[in-house]
Amino acid sequence: MRSTRWAALVAAGTLMLSGCAEGGNTAARDTSPQSPVGAGATAPVTGAAGAPEEGAGPSPAAKMVCDPEIRERIAQILALPDPPQPGSTWSQGLFSCLYRLPTGTLTLSVQESASPAAARINFESVKERRGPMKDIEGLANLGFPAAQSSTGTVAFVKDSFTLTADATGLSEPVGPHGITRTALAYQVATDVLACWSDG
Repeated sequence: MRSTRWAALVAAGTLMLSGCAEGGNTAARDTSPQSPVGAGATAPVTGAAGAPEEGAGPSPAAKMVCDPEIRERIAQILALPDPPQPGSTWSQGLFSCLYRLPTGTLTLSVQESASPAAARINFESVKERRGPMKDIEGLANLGFPAAQSSTGTVAFVKDSFTLTADATGLSEPVGPHGITRTALAYQVATDVLACWSDG
C-alpha cells in the first residue's frame, strides 16, 4: 500500500516533468481504420466492441510504449546499465512491447478503440480477464479510469486507448529498491500517460 502511494507521487511528478519525442496527444488522434489493442502477455480479445478495422499499423501514441523515453525510464527504475531493447508486435490492432529484463519480462500494450466508450468496454474486459483487479481511486488514478491487480498488472483508459502494463513475468521484489511488480507496472504506465499528455 505504501509503495503504491509513493509510486503515485512519483507518477504525478513525472507527468509534470516528462517529455517525449513523438507527439502523443491521444485526444487529437485520427480514428480512421486502425485496430484494437489488448493487454500484456495475454491474448487480445478479438473483435472487441467498437474496435476500428485493421489498418496500416499502430498510431504514434500506441507505439510510445516502445519509445526511447520509456526504455530509459525502465532502465532508471531498475538501475540497468543500458536501456532495454524491446520487441514489438501489432496484431488485430493490439500493439504490444515486450521487454526481456534480467529478472523476467515486462509487457506494455495499447488497445486502440473506435471511441472512448469502446475503450472503456475494453478496459472492463481487461479487468475481467486479468482479475481480480481493484479500481485505482483518488489522486493515484490521475483522473482516468484505472485498475490494478496485486500480482503486477495495471490498466488505464485515456480517450480511445486502453493501456496495460503487465509485470507479472518479473520476479519480486523488483529492482534495487525492492518494489512490487504492481508498483513497477504503475510507474511505467504513468510514464506512458505522461508521453501521451505531452503531445
